Amino acid sequence: MASDEPEKAEIAPRRRPWRIVLLVLGGIAATLLFVALVAVIVYRSGYANDYVKESFTARLSEMGIAFSAEAFDLKASPLELHIREAVFNDKLTGEKLFAIREAHLGMTITDLFALRTTREISIDTTDITGAEVWIKFDENGRSNFSNLKVIEDERGSAVNFRYETVTFTLRESVVHFGDIKRNIDGNANNVVFLLSPLARDAEGDPLRYSFDLTSTDSTFAYDEKKVEDIDIRAQGIADDNGADITRFELTTPIGRSTLTGRLDDWASPRYDLDIESTIDMTQT
Repeated sequence: MASDEPEKAEIAPRRRPWRIVLLVLGGIAATLLFVALVAVIVYRSGYANDYVKESFTARLSEMGIAFSAEAFDLKASPLELHIREAVFNDKLTGEKLFAIREAHLGMTITDLFALRTTREISIDTTDITGAEVWIKFDENGRSNFSNLKVIEDERGSAVNFRYETVTFTLRESVVHFGDIKRNIDGNANNVVFLLSPLARDAEGDPLRYSFDLTSTDSTFAYDEKKVEDIDIRAQGIADDNGADITRFELTTPIGRSTLTGRLDDWASPRYDLDIESTIDMTQT
């Protein structure tokens, strides 16, 4: 008598593919739920805030800047960073470079759930209120910012900050300027500065940004001769090497000047400007 086992084997139910798909999707859902739970626990415990602050401070230190702040608060959704009463000094000399009363940074973490050992944090927007900046040039034309360096992202870094798409806004600020070699001194008050990235024409082209600067009730001194109540308006396009100035208007009680041209080398600036001026000789 022949066995009927082979027949039973043929009609045994096969594992259907959709059941495997459901199991995989269920595993992914459980993993995402676990990641979300861990993220909430980490965020509420303050670890994420401390981690971002340490990464932010470390990156500035690599650039040559010593950073401290009274408040450094990270908000998770949307991802924002709030800084209050912050000071940025030259790491080598201890000289104050700039200070900020309040700043908000809008950020995006690239590929948050990707399986990676590194993360990129894109700084999308930076809004600063109440900044004070010191820009100085010594007798050799060397800037007080010349000790700073731009840090390129390194392979294997746990966190990389990206600034290419940043839109920058500065309000209610003061800039102190001094150039010993040229006997120039001044203070730009009520400063508003807007900076936004321009689209690249081709891959690999240098980053370029449009800028718009205004200042009112400012002061300027040349060879100890001081002029007050100065208004400034400047517009142009800047890159790492300098700036093309499309409009620079200087209005003072003794006259008005309009400048266009090129500024090269931020560390030791060289100017090539065309100037048109009208002067009130009685005030001069």
